[in-house]
Amino acid sequence: MRRKRVYRSSGLLRSLTLLRTFLIASAVILAAGAVALSSTLSNDLRKSALEDNAHDVGAYVDAVLAPTIVRGDRVVITARALRRLTRTVRLPEDVRGLNVYSRDGRLSFSTTQPGKVGRRRSSPDLKQAIRTGKPTAAVVDPQGKAPPVVKVWAALSSAKGKPVGAAEVALDGDVVEATIGGSRRTIWFAVSIVFGLLWLALALLVRGASWRLHVQNEDLASRSRELLESSRQLEETLFQTIETLNAAVEARDPYTAGHSQRVRRVSLAIGRDLRLSARQLGALGTAALFHDIGKIGMPDSILTKPDQLSRSEAAVMREHANRGAEIVSRISSLQDSVPAIRHHHERWDGLGYPDGLSGDAIPLEATIIAIADAWDAMTTDRPYAVALQVNEALLQIRAGRGKQFNPIVVDAFWEMARRRPAEVLPPEAPTAAVAVV
Repeated sequence: MRRKRVYRSSGLLRSLTLLRTFLIASAVILAAGAVALSSTLSNDLRKSALEDNAHDVGAYVDAVLAPTIVRGDRVVITARALRRLTRTVRLPEDVRGLNVYSRDGRLSFSTTQPGKVGRRRSSPDLKQAIRTGKPTAAVVDPQGKAPPVVKVWAALSSAKGKPVGAAEVALDGDVVEATIGGSRRTIWFAVSIVFGLLWLALALLVRGASWRLHVQNEDLASRSRELLESSRQLEETLFQTIETLNAAVEARDPYTAGHSQRVRRVSLAIGRDLRLSARQLGALGTAALFHDIGKIGMPDSILTKPDQLSRSEAAVMREHANRGAEIVSRISSLQDSVPAIRHHHERWDGLGYPDGLSGDAIPLEATIIAIADAWDAMTTDRPYAVALQVNEALLQIRAGRGKQFNPIVVDAFWEMARRRPAEVLPPEAPTAAVAVV
């Protein structure tokens, strides 16, 4: 079974492309946002863990170290204090070392570098701890392949709360990771789930919008087809109406029966000889067929009058060109034929009607119909004139070259009459009737 082809307008394709682009862009933005948020929360958690370690070490220093080695407003490490300090200090497994400094930066006690006791040290962290009296913690990467450590600086305060020294405690770097590792994984997992759900919601919205666009496109395409079919039927009806009106015009005047068809035949022969395009030939044929449709409103007293028309009657008759153009202009597909219908009575010298156009200002199709119309009028019997002989009519056409008729069209018509007379002669006229060369 053959699948029905779905029509997609360019506007729909652009909209779908924009929706897909938005979906991809939102995925990238949400992924970047998830990474940024998770990183920020992890950093905040790491900072909080460092602050907790600093607080714990500060409490240890105030409760254990300060009562042992602080005397008045100084750090005093006597032999007795040293023994007491050695007994008191029990380093946990996660503590790598302890250094005690006096206010002037002198190393007073060390579990890692006992040989440097008594030396002074200039450290910004030491100065900050003594100046502020608040504990601080930071991760430090030692040189070489040694793992990172957490350095905590806590002030040693006197009984009055005045900083008199500082303690430097080195903690295992894993202590921070052990504290925040599980929480960080939870943060990354939670953020990924939340942002994934947001993107899924966007994807569902985009899918819904895409589906609605498809439905609207199908509905619009269906309505467009219905409108096109209605328009086609309407134009077909109008065309048939005009054909009926054209037949009615010729039926009112038996002397002009078949006139429009003969004018159309001769006009198309000239148009083909002049190598007009297919579109021009189509407009020419339609204009030639309906060139006298405007006579539908003419009174019989004028249309079938056997004598020459009076000036007022001629003025009324001239209105048929405008009326015919107005009638045919109501069909959009016949718009190309309207100028030729309106101007088929213009003259090359500008003495024609309805607008007095001259020369190349007259549409080429109109100048072709002008010759074909005049030729048929001269070679058929009318109420007011007997048909001329073929050669006499040819000479009349020739005489109007550059005056009444377009010279190029006259030359084309003349050549056809000489080489292919059957294309221009009336159906009942013998081909041998053409004797003028």
